[in-house]
Amino acid sequence: MKEISGKKYSYSYTRVILRKIFKAKFSKPYNKDYRQSPYYKGIFRLKMYHKLKKYQLKYDNENITITNLETNEPLLIFSYDETSQQFAANNTRVWSLTKPKMIKNTTKVKNNTVGAYSLTTNGVDTITFIENSKAETLATTLELLRKNNPTGDIILMLDNFPSHKAHIFKEKAKELNIELLPLPAYSPELQPVEKVWYTGKRDISAYKIENVKNVTKISIEETKRILEEEMTKSFYNTVPSKNKWKTVLEDYIKPIIKKLNPKNNLNW
Repeated sequence: MKEISGKKYSYSYTRVILRKIFKAKFSKPYNKDYRQSPYYKGIFRLKMYHKLKKYQLKYDNENITITNLETNEPLLIFSYDETSQQFAANNTRVWSLTKPKMIKNTTKVKNNTVGAYSLTTNGVDTITFIENSKAETLATTLELLRKNNPTGDIILMLDNFPSHKAHIFKEKAKELNIELLPLPAYSPELQPVEKVWYTGKRDISAYKIENVKNVTKISIEETKRILEEEMTKSFYNTVPSKNKWKTVLEDYIKPIIKKLNPKNNLNW
């Protein structure tokens, strides 16, 4: 029993009161990096504002596209990030009447993956597999991104990884007319592609369970090939689900465009 203001309520009824009247949530606390600035959202809005203010933009609310009216070309905004998938990770949960067991290949295989995910529907999403995450290597992924998106300006949202700050990486971006937008430190929730990486890990875990005999016996070269194949499939299967971008688009980019270009965006 729980006593509130002199009255006693059962725990079950107390939960009803908390949920229905106070709209409380009963869930695990969300892990938040203590190094994250309490003003990270405002910092991100300000950075995005300064990137967009030089353009005359129109946001197509129906097709989810952004057009630069001065050039009549698209403005493309990408979420850019690296990950390293492996079979040792487990993101799949299974039902079992006993304690579930899994035989898995724990061989460490480097599978560096770079993804550029478009926040608008007209950008061509790009996935690349690289040997390392040095600035020289990452610069080549920018060339592929520009090759897949030959027209329009590109804004690249990326974290503060040291290679992203390197001179060679910045010079390559400038050469390709790609503007870099570093995100506030320790703010992965502003990086939509992180959700895609999680989907990839979950799909790879499912592959591991369904193909457990093969996974435990294959060579390192074959392991890497399967990881790349599964990651690519997961990456492009997630592309049509643009609802993953809603938070960044609806809460940050769209309001800024409307504020900067009210006459061009009267219909929403």
